[in-house]
Amino acid sequence: MKRENINTEFLDGVLNGSHEDFYYHFGTSSSDPMLKPLREVRAVIMAGSGERINEFARTWSDLNGGSEIIAFPKEDRFVTRYTAGVLFASHGMGMPSASIAVQEMMRMVYFLKSGNLDAIDEVFWARVGTSGGVGHRAGTVVVSTEGVMPDLKPYRLMQGARGTYWFDGTFPAATREAILRANEGTGIPVVTGRTIATHEFFLEQFRLDGAIRLETAESKQEFLEWCHENDVANIEMEGAMLAAYLNWWGFASFAMICTVLLDRLEGDQVTSSPQQLHQFSADSGTVLFNYLSALLS
Repeated sequence: MKRENINTEFLDGVLNGSHEDFYYHFGTSSSDPMLKPLREVRAVIMAGSGERINEFARTWSDLNGGSEIIAFPKEDRFVTRYTAGVLFASHGMGMPSASIAVQEMMRMVYFLKSGNLDAIDEVFWARVGTSGGVGHRAGTVVVSTEGVMPDLKPYRLMQGARGTYWFDGTFPAATREAILRANEGTGIPVVTGRTIATHEFFLEQFRLDGAIRLETAESKQEFLEWCHENDVANIEMEGAMLAAYLNWWGFASFAMICTVLLDRLEGDQVTSSPQQLHQFSADSGTVLFNYLSALLS
């Protein structure tokens, strides 16, 4: 862990009782008794939708003998559940929304582990979601090697006249390889590659089906071919930020596992049936739980 990158001035004040930490968007705080069982947390799993989080929590509970599911009280922004050592939380859509969830979860984990960097570093993080594929057919599951922006450069924040802050968007190779090993022989198509994260769903992803259209069929195809040539496997809206923030603290183990809903080289709209989409979504969850079961057994 990189202690110099952790806001210990604020976080250690919570530990020594100088002030309380309010995890506002989750409806709890560092003084809330409901957090006591969460001190045993070993993994934080995030997904876009609250429905997905409920499904994940139920599945993990079933895999652990029907373990108790603790529900966080506030759900107007994020849905959060805890069961059998795993904290499941939705993050909404896009990096602005997801960054709130990730930062509050990082603060919460620091508190739950009493600032012990070795214990904090043992927590596994993952985002599980959906994406548009680049050169991969619908149903393929991508385990990301690196999160980048649409220009294929790392995640960064612009601070006005103070300049730009750059971050490391790589995902740990050892974790990625362990996920692949845990899913050998499952029949689920799992690949690796770079993942583009965009701030916007239509324009930055070079879509031609939005209310506003800036690209031509030719410029869109040129962009996607360029991405494909540069080892981009999929496009979504959160991964670069997730990797950036977790790398900033120096976490050793985190991943992104995303199902491809379509191949963007072949079109912009999802045409799979509801049954197919449900199976695609289930497959990314299966990839996660195969790894979690091996990791936390």
